[in-house]
Amino acid sequence: MEYCLSKINKNQMKEKVLNLIQNYLGFLARLKVKWAKPKIIAITGSYGKTSAKEAVFQVLSQKFGSDVGKNYGNMNSVLGLPLAILGLKSYNFGAGFIVDLARAKWGFFFHKLPKILVLELGIDKPGEMAQLLRIITPDISVITGISETHLEKLKNIETVRREKELVFKSLPKNGVAMFSADDENSRDLDFPVGVKKISFGKNGDIKYKNLKVEITGTNFDLEIADETVAIKSKLVGEHLVQNLLIAAAAGKEFGISAEEIKTSLEKIKPQPGRMNPLKTKNQMLVLDDSYNSNPFSAQKALQTLKAIDWSGRRVAILGNMNELGNFTTNGHLLVGEVAGKSADLLIFVGPNAKLLASGAEKSGMPKNKIKIFATTDEAIKSLDSLLVPGDIILIKASQNGMRFENIVKYLLDDENLAKKVLVRQEKKWRRK
Repeated sequence: MEYCLSKINKNQMKEKVLNLIQNYLGFLARLKVKWAKPKIIAITGSYGKTSAKEAVFQVLSQKFGSDVGKNYGNMNSVLGLPLAILGLKSYNFGAGFIVDLARAKWGFFFHKLPKILVLELGIDKPGEMAQLLRIITPDISVITGISETHLEKLKNIETVRREKELVFKSLPKNGVAMFSADDENSRDLDFPVGVKKISFGKNGDIKYKNLKVEITGTNFDLEIADETVAIKSKLVGEHLVQNLLIAAAAGKEFGISAEEIKTSLEKIKPQPGRMNPLKTKNQMLVLDDSYNSNPFSAQKALQTLKAIDWSGRRVAILGNMNELGNFTTNGHLLVGEVAGKSADLLIFVGPNAKLLASGAEKSGMPKNKIKIFATTDEAIKSLDSLLVPGDIILIKASQNGMRFENIVKYLLDDENLAKKVLVRQEKKWRRK
């Protein structure tokens, strides 16, 4: 009993200290933004935030150079965002964070903010979006889409929706709100009076047609205003095209021509751990989507695996999808069912592997084509006996407890290459 109380007290103390640090950093960042007055593009949503941010940054920086900045990596939280505004590109866990606080204070006085900031906003519990929007006031707000993510604390899709749409409610009267025309959960969002609304997607104001997905990228025609330009994108998957549409819409708002936008979009490469095609040992090809996972993105990745013209086997290695709350069972069953229709061999890993397997069996997948492992390390030990030359392999899971980048690293069998192309290769992650 005393041990439990002691543990609770320690956790409460840690939470209080963290809140104090977040408030302090938020205060510094808010002042920094208030003084510098940059144009701010705020990007949030249940999926695609980082890829959309990088695409927007590419289009704008191609035109405006160093006048455009962004938050690096996934520094999008109530802790990461203010640190990014104060000039940090990453931060440490544990004792090393003390140095980061000193760097942040230095950045408050000496880091020069660019004229345009492209900022990704991420939340996992109620109230965090409001905290982020106390630091910044966007000129352009983007919601990539809304789905079942972080439901452990957000509880249901309606709460996710209410939290995300705050990024629109924070806009000034002359602000711009961008949203998906294809996402049913993004319909009927609450927009303030006077904001300009721009939709993107198959049926959006900014749209695409004649799409073809290949292992080398995705080709499509981009329709923007009254112009149509052919895009040869290096990104793999129809679901990633929306990030390019967002970037095109942002570019148009800043007066960039369709041809200039085309040039920028065609330079964008896959982000590490986000549908990144990698050649591995034994003539296999990996679609490395190991950064994170949720039911929406997992289904889209599986549909991409199925759509690619490939002569060998299609293999999906899927792991746990975390923080789904009451949607955990249905989410894993749903993804398992899509997996059963998309691959020739399924390898499921983690606490919810049996749920994935049940969904796959429901779709008609034979049991002997489904392999289940308790941990990532156990799965890795069996890969050489399960995979064959010529396989194309989708690798996707949530990061906590899964660390599926280790599967990709094993298949690459090249330490130096792994450091360049995989997520979470920094020392702080290797210690976790």
